[in-house]
Amino acid sequence: MTITSSKIKYHEIVVSSQAIADSPLMDAEALTRIALDAIVGGAGALRLAGSDTVALASAQVNVPIIGLIKTNRDGYEPRITTTSDEIQQLKEAGAQIVAIDATNRKRPEALETLFKTAADNDLEIFADIATLEEAKQSLDLGATYIATTMSGYTDARMPTEGPDFELLESVIALGTKAVLEGRVSTAAHIQKALDLGAHSVVIGRAITSPQTILRGILEGVKK
Repeated sequence: MTITSSKIKYHEIVVSSQAIADSPLMDAEALTRIALDAIVGGAGALRLAGSDTVALASAQVNVPIIGLIKTNRDGYEPRITTTSDEIQQLKEAGAQIVAIDATNRKRPEALETLFKTAADNDLEIFADIATLEEAKQSLDLGATYIATTMSGYTDARMPTEGPDFELLESVIALGTKAVLEGRVSTAAHIQKALDLGAHSVVIGRAITSPQTILRGILEGVKK
């Protein structure tokens, strides 16, 4: 198939098909099959980790792909697409959008450099932020989408019970394409985000991680 659009449409549901650490699903073909099934179920865009998964999926789907590469580096907390080389890899793999950790933490390359590399490669930027300050900074640097992905995962903001709707509302008020991501697990979460004015919503583990889903179900089982 050929990609028909590089844009994430308004009120689109994005499915993040990724595997948690040590999962048997940590495999490009397995994650691509999950992604294909999610599209049948109604996903209008995909968020995929790893250039191999992006390459395999991009040859089979006709929806926008948000690509990212997760890498652990000694001395640095950010893990999501933190070097220009990773951005180049995602471009060559077929991603149209690149997710970048846009938090204000020590990183191997300056955020300005990463955003410029993405722009030079004609990639839209999906900025993963944890605070309103980071959202504003990302907009100034040219981000297309601002997502609440990192809320509660840095020292800058405490975790919320469920998605961080307060941060989402603040980002929406900036007049940008605000995206709810992080701890989304119910139809009510999605509906609230869209009602508030979110451009789109990303849902991941709640539908793509069997072990996470089963653990959640079993919490309500009396033994």
